Amino acid sequence: MSDRNDDVKVYQDKKAKAEDYKSSACTLLLVGVIGLAALVLMIAGVLPFRFGGAGGYITYGVMGTLFAVFIVMGILAFQASKRFAEEAVDEAALTEKIKAWAREQLTADLINKGVWFEDGTSDEEKYFQYFEVIRTAIEQEFGSLNVSYLEALCEELYASIFEKE
Repeated sequence: MSDRNDDVKVYQDKKAKAEDYKSSACTLLLVGVIGLAALVLMIAGVLPFRFGGAGGYITYGVMGTLFAVFIVMGILAFQASKRFAEEAVDEAALTEKIKAWAREQLTADLINKGVWFEDGTSDEEKYFQYFEVIRTAIEQEFGSLNVSYLEALCEELYASIFEKE
């Protein structure tokens, strides 16, 4: 039997993912283009060193293929960056909508009413029960959301509800 939290990963918002992919794309393209240019200059004899012998052709072929793969991966990373940037706009709007709803609907008093504690309940146990009430309320209002996104959002909401007092 698998626990619901087994699949939870650290959440990274779409905007940060877009920036990461863009950075990776720039690096891959830069290395690929410079590498191919250096390889062409080596083959043309412009650079003062070459790979000689029968193994040289294999080395040029492998290196050329590698640099071409870097360029292709860079292009694909740019496309992913663009996709994540577009998704980031939708995600930001949803996040703001949920936070606005939570500011109006979720108060510390309301959450406390939905939870029962025995005497001596640790703060950690209380946190998890409060967290569960917040998570359940959001899921009831907004439906099923990505688990890691929901967990990160609930963390923020918990902090804004309980740690401001």
